[in-house]
Amino acid sequence: MNGIRSLRFLRAKSNTLFMRLVLSFFFIIVLLVSLTSYAVSVSKSSVRHEIVKYNSLMLHNTTENYEKHLEMIKRQMYLFYFSDRVQQLERDSRYTSFADVMKDIQSWVANPNLFIENIVFYSKNRFVLEKDTSTKAETMFTVFLTSEPYPLDFWNKQFDAAYTNRLFPAASFYTGIFRSRQSDTGELIPLVFKRVDNHDFYMVVFLNASKMYEAFHQSINEDFTIYDGDGQTIYRRSAFADVLPFDSLKSHEGSEFVRDGQYHFHMTAAASGMTYLTRVPETVMANQTRLNLAMVIVIAVVVVFSVLISLLLAARIHNPFKKLIDSIRGAGDADSFRSNIEEFDMIGRQLVDKKRLQKQWSVIHLLKDIRVNENDAAKLVFSDRPFVFLLFHVVERKDALRSPGLFQRWMYYIRVFIEDKLSRPFPDALTFQLEYNQILSLVFLHRTEELEGLLGEMKAVFDQDRDTGIITITVTSVFEHYRQVNEAYKEVLERVGERQLIDETQIIASSSQAPTALGMTPEQDIHFRANLKEGNRESLQLLIGGIFSSWRGKEMPAAAWQRFAESMADRIRQVASSSKISESKVNGILADAEEKISHCVTETELERLILEWLMVTCEAIEEKTERKDAVTSFVMDYVRDHLAEEISLDSLAEKLNLSSGYLSTYFKEKTGMNIVDYVNETRTQKAASLLLDSRLKIQEVAEAVGYRNITSFNRMFKRFTGLRPSDYRKSRQADPER
Repeated sequence: MNGIRSLRFLRAKSNTLFMRLVLSFFFIIVLLVSLTSYAVSVSKSSVRHEIVKYNSLMLHNTTENYEKHLEMIKRQMYLFYFSDRVQQLERDSRYTSFADVMKDIQSWVANPNLFIENIVFYSKNRFVLEKDTSTKAETMFTVFLTSEPYPLDFWNKQFDAAYTNRLFPAASFYTGIFRSRQSDTGELIPLVFKRVDNHDFYMVVFLNASKMYEAFHQSINEDFTIYDGDGQTIYRRSAFADVLPFDSLKSHEGSEFVRDGQYHFHMTAAASGMTYLTRVPETVMANQTRLNLAMVIVIAVVVVFSVLISLLLAARIHNPFKKLIDSIRGAGDADSFRSNIEEFDMIGRQLVDKKRLQKQWSVIHLLKDIRVNENDAAKLVFSDRPFVFLLFHVVERKDALRSPGLFQRWMYYIRVFIEDKLSRPFPDALTFQLEYNQILSLVFLHRTEELEGLLGEMKAVFDQDRDTGIITITVTSVFEHYRQVNEAYKEVLERVGERQLIDETQIIASSSQAPTALGMTPEQDIHFRANLKEGNRESLQLLIGGIFSSWRGKEMPAAAWQRFAESMADRIRQVASSSKISESKVNGILADAEEKISHCVTETELERLILEWLMVTCEAIEEKTERKDAVTSFVMDYVRDHLAEEISLDSLAEKLNLSSGYLSTYFKEKTGMNIVDYVNETRTQKAASLLLDSRLKIQEVAEAVGYRNITSFNRMFKRFTGLRPSDYRKSRQADPER
């Protein structure tokens, strides 16, 4: 019985987190030791083979790179050599053709992937031409391209040499323009091209050997040699002082061998016959394959420390984790758990955030009427407590100088600020961003009066950021049950539609009975279309200003103003189309109209936007009109110059030697309005400008524009502006910027 009890006890203990962690650590340690031992034993036998394979592969890649590049250079240079310009230069070395050939040389040299340092054309007893100049052979090869292995006599002998192209060994070249010092041109490989039937002309391509080595040599070892088919060393970059003779290289079979404490890897290219050689010190390879006794001791020490650390870590992980589980089971809330381990403390905070997120999901599901699993819904439903919604609606101020993403970052800070302000007096409040410009908060409370002071503080902060956006705060009534979330959300959206176009933060806590629509009277619409079709800017400014003045101060909601602006855009589009303005021009004038309307913060900004559209449309209409009509121009000019006088249709017709009926019909056909209305409208425009001078009495203004009866003047002024002269003067004095 005691044995059975011991087994049960051990089995029970083995199922604990602590034992599982200890056993897992031990298993990992044993596995790592086994893998390390196996890896060491395998690597000891195979590392030499891998190193040989690596160096052979790198040499093969290097050989391919050199061969492909040299073959490509030969093809391209043959084409260049037999080009029309070079052949003409070969036949007739006129100085006029030098510039063209030099430009061709410079284009080849400018290509960094060809590694061409210079191209030289040598014409026997005549000239030498390169990328920058043409000169005599003696000057070229003793001043501009000086090299001990390649004196002038060497280049002269190449005229009679029997080959079409040949690669010569790399050598250092210098420029000796200044006698006091020589300028190093670099280590260059000459490649000569010539024709068998011409012993008086050939081309030399100088390849930059160092740049080719850096581009093509693929090995960590610096030692590298190239031999041509005759065994001559074409290029050498070596960390060793000795040079392996070509005959000694050929005496060894295979592509690699060991000699004088060095591994030799070589490869001969079939196409060019050149041999490529690289050497690696044998000591380097031996050091990489030798197992150090100290490494074995270090592994043993690491294993011992790993066991001890495993026990310690298992205990440190198990204890706080056990406390965390107990906290979740006991209190049902992660807030009761605290740990000095950052990760476990973070888990506790994450549990709090998860519960808050679940509540936010609950609200969103209810707002959007999303069906969820009933078990999940039971977890997400928040407590049945009285609540209100706060909706923070933001109108972004557009600014071309503002950096991209600034508004989104500002919205994030606004949301954090709102969440922080609400969480202090209302710990269970939920705040989340529903749209790019809307933040919704759910606050549990019994009376909205509890929010008044807090919203006032928020308003003071938001008003400081009016350059970025204008915020409207709407508050719903108090609702008693979470199933009323949809109703509450609908109410808060309706109230945000009651915001006004004012340049400050608004708090809307109740529904208003303000008018929800505004627009033009039929008569104003007729005058608007006629003046726009004629391109009459002053009349349009007066008409729009009168409409805004008549509605300003009546607490019209922003939605009503925006609908009015949209209707104005439609009118502009209709009149512009009837005036034969192209559709693309109209679309350009009204581009992004809805977005611009939505970003107008005040009534004045909206008025300016509409006037801007009208002024541009008037310009387009004027551009479309090829010439002015003589009759209408005379009438308009006469009326404008004689406003204070008595003006009648008969007197105008008499001056034009026309009948009154014909003149009336003709003028209306051309302008869309009769002469009497035009006279009254022009007088009203002049009166509006005179009313801005507060020193003039209204009676004086009326007489100055031809009205002898003040009652007629008041009636006519209100007809065209929507306001009486006295009200118009007051509205302009109240808003002098308009």
